[in-house]
Amino acid sequence: MKKAILPTLLLFFITTIASAQIWLELGPKASFGPSGYYNTTLASNEQHDYSLNLAYSYGGTMGLNFGDRHGLNFEVMRATYFQDIVYRPSTNESFRNNLEWEVYDFYGLYRFYPQTGIYLEGGAKYTSITELTQTSGIKPVAVDGEYEDSYMSGVLGLGAFLSGSESMVFKAGLRFEYGLTDFVTPQGVANGYPSIDSNLTDQGNTVPYRISFGLELSFGVGGFAKGACGRRGFMLGTQYR
Repeated sequence: MKKAILPTLLLFFITTIASAQIWLELGPKASFGPSGYYNTTLASNEQHDYSLNLAYSYGGTMGLNFGDRHGLNFEVMRATYFQDIVYRPSTNESFRNNLEWEVYDFYGLYRFYPQTGIYLEGGAKYTSITELTQTSGIKPVAVDGEYEDSYMSGVLGLGAFLSGSESMVFKAGLRFEYGLTDFVTPQGVANGYPSIDSNLTDQGNTVPYRISFGLELSFGVGGFAKGACGRRGFMLGTQYR
Protein backbone atom coordinates (compact mmCIF):
# COMPACT_ATOMS: atom_id res chain seq x y z
CA MET A 1 0.00 0.00 0.00
CA LYS A 2 2.75 2.45 1.00
CA LYS A 3 4.76 1.59 -2.11
CA ALA A 4 1.82 2.60 -4.30
CA ILE A 5 1.38 6.07 -2.74
CA LEU A 6 4.45 7.73 -4.28
CA PRO A 7 3.83 6.47 -7.85
CA THR A 8 0.18 7.51 -7.55
CA LEU A 9 1.10 11.03 -6.42
CA LEU A 10 3.73 11.30 -9.14
CA LEU A 11 1.23 10.17 -11.78
CA PHE A 12 -1.32 12.68 -10.49
CA PHE A 13 1.26 15.49 -10.66
CA ILE A 14 2.31 14.57 -14.21
CA THR A 15 -1.32 14.32 -15.33
CA THR A 16 -2.11 17.72 -13.81
CA ILE A 17 0.83 19.33 -15.59
CA ALA A 18 0.00 17.66 -18.90
CA SER A 19 -3.60 18.87 -18.83
CA ALA A 20 -2.84 22.39 -17.58
CA GLN A 21 -1.87 25.45 -19.55
CA ILE A 22 1.84 26.10 -18.93
CA TRP A 23 3.13 29.65 -19.04
CA LEU A 24 6.17 31.60 -17.90
CA GLU A 25 6.67 34.85 -15.97
CA LEU A 26 9.92 36.83 -15.72
CA GLY A 27 10.69 40.06 -13.93
CA PRO A 28 12.60 42.10 -11.33
CA LYS A 29 12.08 41.93 -7.59
CA ALA A 30 13.15 43.90 -4.50
CA SER A 31 12.56 43.27 -0.80
CA PHE A 32 13.46 44.61 2.63
CA GLY A 33 12.80 43.78 6.27
CA PRO A 34 14.26 42.58 9.59
CA SER A 35 17.11 40.07 9.31
CA GLY A 36 20.09 38.72 11.20
CA TYR A 37 20.79 35.65 13.28
CA TYR A 38 19.06 34.20 16.31
CA ASN A 39 21.01 32.58 19.13
CA THR A 40 18.92 31.21 22.00
CA THR A 41 21.80 31.35 24.48
CA LEU A 42 22.61 35.00 23.77
CA ALA A 43 18.95 36.02 23.61
CA SER A 44 18.31 34.63 27.10
CA ASN A 45 21.54 36.03 28.57
CA GLU A 46 21.04 39.25 30.56
CA GLN A 47 24.48 40.54 29.55
CA HIS A 48 23.59 40.61 25.85
CA ASP A 49 21.31 43.07 24.04
CA TYR A 50 20.02 42.33 20.54
CA SER A 51 19.50 45.00 17.87
CA LEU A 52 16.84 44.71 15.18
CA ASN A 53 18.56 45.17 11.83
CA LEU A 54 17.00 45.74 8.41
CA ALA A 55 18.24 44.08 5.23
CA TYR A 56 17.55 44.81 1.60
CA SER A 57 17.82 42.65 -1.51
CA TYR A 58 17.23 42.90 -5.24
CA GLY A 59 17.29 40.51 -8.16
CA GLY A 60 15.07 38.60 -10.54
CA THR A 61 12.29 36.05 -10.44
CA MET A 62 11.05 33.37 -12.83
CA GLY A 63 7.66 31.72 -12.44
CA LEU A 64 6.66 28.54 -14.23
CA ASN A 65 2.88 28.28 -13.89
CA PHE A 66 0.58 25.33 -14.50
CA GLY A 67 -2.86 26.70 -15.19
CA ASP A 68 -4.21 29.40 -12.87
CA ARG A 69 -3.67 27.63 -9.53
CA HIS A 70 -0.17 26.18 -9.30
CA GLY A 71 3.31 27.45 -9.98
CA LEU A 72 7.01 27.02 -9.31
CA ASN A 73 8.98 30.17 -8.55
CA PHE A 74 12.76 30.52 -8.83
CA GLU A 75 14.54 33.64 -7.64
CA VAL A 76 18.12 34.91 -7.53
CA MET A 77 18.63 37.82 -5.13
CA ARG A 78 21.62 39.88 -4.07
CA ALA A 79 21.41 40.81 -0.38
CA THR A 80 23.33 42.29 2.54
CA TYR A 81 22.50 41.09 6.07
CA PHE A 82 23.46 42.63 9.41
CA GLN A 83 23.38 41.72 13.08
CA ASP A 84 24.42 43.91 16.02
CA ILE A 85 24.66 42.69 19.59
CA VAL A 86 25.98 44.49 22.66
CA TYR A 87 27.78 42.57 25.41
CA ARG A 88 27.70 44.22 28.85
CA PRO A 89 29.99 42.36 31.30
CA SER A 90 29.43 45.08 33.91
CA THR A 91 27.54 48.34 34.37
CA ASN A 92 30.61 50.30 33.25
CA GLU A 93 31.58 48.22 30.22
CA SER A 94 29.99 47.39 26.89
CA PHE A 95 31.22 45.81 23.65
CA ARG A 96 29.32 46.29 20.39
CA ASN A 97 29.67 43.30 18.07
CA ASN A 98 28.68 43.81 14.43
CA LEU A 99 28.42 41.09 11.80
CA GLU A 100 27.75 41.86 8.14
CA TRP A 101 27.51 39.34 5.33
CA GLU A 102 26.89 39.85 1.62
CA VAL A 103 25.19 36.98 -0.17
CA TYR A 104 23.44 35.57 -3.19
CA ASP A 105 20.12 33.96 -2.25
CA PHE A 106 18.67 31.22 -4.46
CA TYR A 107 14.98 30.41 -3.90
CA GLY A 108 12.95 27.44 -5.05
CA LEU A 109 9.29 27.82 -4.11
CA TYR A 110 5.89 26.30 -4.77
CA ARG A 111 3.05 28.80 -5.14
CA PHE A 112 -0.67 28.19 -4.88
CA TYR A 113 -3.08 30.76 -6.34
CA PRO A 114 -6.64 30.52 -4.96
CA GLN A 115 -9.40 32.62 -6.56
CA THR A 116 -9.11 35.44 -4.05
CA GLY A 117 -6.35 37.64 -5.53
CA ILE A 118 -3.69 36.17 -3.23
CA TYR A 119 -1.03 33.46 -3.30
CA LEU A 120 0.58 31.17 -0.73
CA GLU A 121 4.14 29.91 -1.07
CA GLY A 122 6.59 27.54 0.57
CA GLY A 123 9.98 26.07 -0.18
CA ALA A 124 13.68 26.49 0.46
CA LYS A 125 16.48 29.04 0.10
CA TYR A 126 20.17 28.37 -0.49
CA THR A 127 22.44 31.23 0.60
CA SER A 128 25.97 31.59 -0.76
CA ILE A 129 28.10 34.07 1.21
CA THR A 130 30.43 36.21 -0.90
CA GLU A 131 31.85 38.44 1.83
CA LEU A 132 31.67 38.47 5.64
CA THR A 133 33.09 40.99 8.09
CA GLN A 134 32.88 41.31 11.86
CA THR A 135 33.94 44.07 14.22
CA SER A 136 34.18 44.47 17.97
CA GLY A 137 33.77 48.18 18.54
CA ILE A 138 35.97 49.60 15.77
CA LYS A 139 38.41 46.65 15.73
CA PRO A 140 38.11 44.08 12.91
CA VAL A 141 37.68 40.47 14.00
CA ALA A 142 39.22 37.47 12.22
CA VAL A 143 36.46 35.42 10.58
CA ASP A 144 38.33 32.88 8.42
CA GLY A 145 36.91 29.44 9.16
CA GLU A 146 34.62 30.74 11.91
CA TYR A 147 31.42 30.95 9.82
CA GLU A 148 29.95 28.72 7.13
CA ASP A 149 30.31 29.68 3.47
CA SER A 150 26.65 28.83 2.80
CA TYR A 151 23.46 27.70 4.54
CA MET A 152 19.90 26.52 3.86
CA SER A 153 16.67 28.09 5.08
CA GLY A 154 13.02 27.10 5.09
CA VAL A 155 10.66 29.66 3.52
CA LEU A 156 6.94 30.39 4.00
CA GLY A 157 5.07 33.35 2.60
CA LEU A 158 1.90 34.90 1.27
CA GLY A 159 1.17 37.71 -1.14
CA ALA A 160 -1.38 39.54 -3.23
CA PHE A 161 -1.82 40.89 -6.73
CA LEU A 162 -1.84 44.69 -6.57
CA SER A 163 -2.74 45.26 -10.21
CA GLY A 164 -2.31 43.65 -13.58
CA SER A 165 -2.97 43.63 -17.29
CA GLU A 166 -2.64 41.25 -20.23
CA SER A 167 1.13 41.70 -20.28
CA MET A 168 2.26 42.18 -16.68
CA VAL A 169 1.36 41.65 -13.01
CA PHE A 170 2.44 43.71 -9.97
CA LYS A 171 2.66 41.62 -6.77
CA ALA A 172 3.49 42.26 -3.12
CA GLY A 173 4.29 39.63 -0.52
CA LEU A 174 5.35 38.91 3.04
CA ARG A 175 7.94 36.18 3.57
CA PHE A 176 9.33 34.35 6.62
CA GLU A 177 12.70 32.56 6.47
CA TYR A 178 14.54 30.54 9.13
CA GLY A 179 17.88 28.78 8.86
CA LEU A 180 17.99 24.99 8.94
CA THR A 181 21.68 24.72 9.88
CA ASP A 182 24.14 26.41 12.23
CA PHE A 183 25.70 29.57 10.79
CA VAL A 184 28.84 29.18 12.93
CA THR A 185 31.32 26.39 12.16
CA PRO A 186 32.47 23.91 14.84
CA GLN A 187 35.76 25.84 14.87
CA GLY A 188 33.86 29.08 15.46
CA VAL A 189 31.82 27.56 18.27
CA ALA A 190 35.03 26.39 19.97
CA ASN A 191 36.55 29.88 19.58
CA GLY A 192 33.56 31.67 21.14
CA TYR A 193 31.71 33.01 18.08
CA PRO A 194 29.54 34.93 17.36
CA SER A 195 29.87 36.96 20.61
CA ILE A 196 33.66 36.93 20.69
CA ASP A 197 33.94 39.27 23.73
CA SER A 198 31.65 37.12 25.86
CA ASN A 199 32.90 34.81 28.62
CA LEU A 200 30.24 32.19 27.81
CA THR A 201 31.86 28.80 27.26
CA ASP A 202 29.05 27.46 25.06
CA GLN A 203 26.98 29.85 22.96
CA GLY A 204 24.84 27.18 21.30
CA ASN A 205 23.41 27.34 17.77
CA THR A 206 23.36 30.50 15.69
CA VAL A 207 20.59 30.47 13.06
CA PRO A 208 20.03 33.08 10.32
CA TYR A 209 16.50 34.44 9.91
CA ARG A 210 14.67 37.00 7.81
CA ILE A 211 11.22 38.59 7.60
CA SER A 212 10.77 40.54 4.38
CA PHE A 213 8.27 42.55 2.40
CA GLY A 214 8.78 42.14 -1.32
CA LEU A 215 7.59 43.76 -4.53
CA GLU A 216 7.82 42.03 -7.89
CA LEU A 217 6.84 42.97 -11.41
CA SER A 218 6.21 39.94 -13.61
CA PHE A 219 5.94 39.95 -17.39
CA GLY A 220 4.19 37.09 -19.19
CA VAL A 221 6.39 35.46 -21.83
CA GLY A 222 6.11 32.35 -23.97
CA GLY A 223 3.49 30.95 -26.32
CA PHE A 224 0.76 30.57 -23.71
CA ALA A 225 1.49 33.67 -21.64
CA LYS A 226 -0.96 36.08 -23.22
CA GLY A 227 -3.97 33.86 -22.70
CA ALA A 228 -3.13 33.26 -19.04
CA CYS A 229 -2.21 36.84 -18.24
CA GLY A 230 -5.32 38.03 -20.05
CA ARG A 231 -7.39 36.50 -17.26
CA ARG A 232 -5.58 38.65 -14.71
CA GLY A 233 -7.09 42.09 -15.25
CA PHE A 234 -7.74 42.84 -11.59
CA MET A 235 -7.04 44.99 -8.56
CA LEU A 236 -6.18 43.90 -5.03
CA GLY A 237 -8.97 41.97 -3.32
CA THR A 238 -10.84 40.93 -6.45
CA GLN A 239 -11.06 37.56 -8.08
CA TYR A 240 -9.69 36.72 -11.50
CA ARG A 241 -11.75 37.98 -14.43
